[in-house]
Amino acid sequence: MDRKSSAEEPLSSKELTELLAQSEDTTPEEIEQGAANLEIAPPEEAMVVEDE
Repeated sequence: MDRKSSAEEPLSSKELTELLAQSEDTTPEEIEQGAANLEIAPPEEAMVVEDE
């Protein structure tokens, strides 16, 4: 996939998945399956940690 570098034109979700798959030497389907398997808690369930 060949893209021009442009701050005005963000990548679509599909383009990002394809680039990530290419860089990780895997398939877009494997990237999507891995993302689906991530368990991310909603922000209201997050633990607040303060740095000193």
